[in-house]
Amino acid sequence: MANLSGDDRGQIILIAAFALAVTFVALALVVNSAIFTENLASRGETAGSDDALAVRAMVEANVGEAIEATNYYNDSSESELEDGLRAGIRNVSTQAERQQVTSGALTTVTYDSHRDGARIVQNDSSQFLDVTDSTGDFTLVSGVERVNSGNGTRAFRMNITDSATTNGSALEVTVQREFATGNEDSWRMNVWNTSGDRTIHVRTIRNDGGTVAVEECTVESTGTSVHVDVTSGTVEGEPCSALRRTATGSNFWFGAGTGASPTTSYSISFENGSSTVGNYSMVVLESGLSFGGLGGLFSDQPRHVDAIYDARVRYTYTTDAMEYATDVRVAPGEPRE
Repeated sequence: MANLSGDDRGQIILIAAFALAVTFVALALVVNSAIFTENLASRGETAGSDDALAVRAMVEANVGEAIEATNYYNDSSESELEDGLRAGIRNVSTQAERQQVTSGALTTVTYDSHRDGARIVQNDSSQFLDVTDSTGDFTLVSGVERVNSGNGTRAFRMNITDSATTNGSALEVTVQREFATGNEDSWRMNVWNTSGDRTIHVRTIRNDGGTVAVEECTVESTGTSVHVDVTSGTVEGEPCSALRRTATGSNFWFGAGTGASPTTSYSISFENGSSTVGNYSMVVLESGLSFGGLGGLFSDQPRHVDAIYDARVRYTYTTDAMEYATDVRVAPGEPRE
């Protein structure tokens, strides 16, 4: 064994410490490099996902417009509706592909399935009366089944050119669970404008198993008609607390309080329809429906015709760094609950 003086031992310790320091520095560089690389990869994936989600939102909106156009122009038969829907989705896919290919992304949208519905419409700018007795108190449709435990009604819109000036004689739209008694398990909406001005009032009364809640909103109108998007919860394009969830969390979306069970169906009816003049339309899920004071012919007002309720499409977004694929359900104007 070699004899080391104090100076020699000190030099060896110094050399060893220096070697350890170099090793630690090297390890730190390796670890930092790995973290930096991972962060870059994560940022790249996030950016790519953001683009894919943005295009998905655009695709969903465009497919919704295709459904609306199909129901408006191709309502003579269910087969014609499906043909029109498939053609509309192909156009959406072509448009999305052309827009995204310049940024290096391949986008496709393909038809998967759809569910049939019925469109209820009055577009002759008349009183809200039934087609048989010309009364303003009638059931439009009953037996409306729910979608995913929610509503089976979407795109319920009204353009009102004249209405009652007091709540006592105002149009009342009632949604009620089938076989409920009295006003229980119901959602009732009243619409009127104050005499002498253009202040539009919307009041909703929700009776959930006997527990009653009331909400009202007012909107100033400047036009000759008032647009109420019942299932989207807006009046003249402005959010209305009486038609959606309030700031305190109370739910007043269309049909709230009528029963959450997916096995329960509901009816939609009008009262005091003679007090209101204008147009309205809605789409309901087609399954065991029974129509009240509606006609089924193109000349009848109001009437019901075949429609597409919702559609499911396959959406893919592919780049050289990622692939995003998912099924998208589209039901334009369905309440959010």
